[in-house]
Amino acid sequence: MRTLHKSLIALALAGVLALPLLRLDADASAPAATPEAPPAIVSVAPAVSTDFAPRHWAPGSIISRQDARVASELEGRVLQVAEVGQRMRAGQALAVLDDTTLRLREREGEADLARIQAQLDLAARQEQRYAQLAAQQNIARSQYEQLRADRDVLAQERARAQAQLAQVRHQRTQMVVRAPFDGIVAERHTQRGEYLVTGASVARLVDTAAPEVRVRAPVDLARHLERGTLVRVRAGGDERDYPVSALVPVGDEASRQLELRVAIRDLQAPVGTAVDVGLPSAAARTVVAVPRDAVILRREGDFVLRVDAAGKAERLAVKTGARVDDMVEVSGDVQAGDRLIVRGGERVEPGQAVSVQPLAALAMR
Repeated sequence: MRTLHKSLIALALAGVLALPLLRLDADASAPAATPEAPPAIVSVAPAVSTDFAPRHWAPGSIISRQDARVASELEGRVLQVAEVGQRMRAGQALAVLDDTTLRLREREGEADLARIQAQLDLAARQEQRYAQLAAQQNIARSQYEQLRADRDVLAQERARAQAQLAQVRHQRTQMVVRAPFDGIVAERHTQRGEYLVTGASVARLVDTAAPEVRVRAPVDLARHLERGTLVRVRAGGDERDYPVSALVPVGDEASRQLELRVAIRDLQAPVGTAVDVGLPSAAARTVVAVPRDAVILRREGDFVLRVDAAGKAERLAVKTGARVDDMVEVSGDVQAGDRLIVRGGERVEPGQAVSVQPLAALAMR
């Protein structure tokens, strides 16, 4: 009996000692609670309501409003010609031709004029004497009239000699080919010692201080363009708005394009630089626009992620429209003022909490 009592006490103690072990096994077999994901770090930008004018981008070139191949008006041997890259002022000599022949003709003309003037002076003195004799009826009236006619002929010969002399002197000035405007010698088309014929080009002169953009646009855009219309000019990383300075409303039958010019004053780019010109392709309209980085493109459809008042991400399907600069027109449930994720949204799930940081701070991470 005493042995049975001891056995019962041992079993009771074993059960008490095994109870903690059973609790540990139960805790180990129970599923662990899923911890909440940490907030995603993102940057946001607002959707805006703005006037949108879609643009058609067309290639263009920077040219000079004054770009001339300056030619010689006379022929002659070249004595001097400006160097390429030389800056010229209006009136400075681009080239100098040999004017020896004209100088000799000028001296000949001066001599002829002096001879005729001497004859005319003599005729004037004789006219005075003949007038007195005719008044006294010592000579026939016809002789006096003939003398006056001879004097008039000499006066006309003097006028012709003066005109010929002036022509020779003018031709001498043309033997110096002068710059018609301020500019830089871009090309030289003749060399010293060459014989230049009439009308031959001496040099190409370009006024780099008067640049403009030449661009061709589809004729369909003509209704949105006129003198003074602002267009966007993009050269390298620089974009600025400039007014249309000239529009040629005549389209080419083959390309169906027309030409327009854009005056640019403060764009630091050399003549010949390729640029892109954004031309208005439709009338301006008020739309909801979002930053381009806010739109996430997927095969099943584009969407944006909006941060709600609770600081959680919400997916909104959108349809994109026209683009202007870094803004995209969208249609859907997006409203002006909505905070949209523009950085870090690729790994954000709908309903996930987000931590908004400035864009600059996120870019440094």
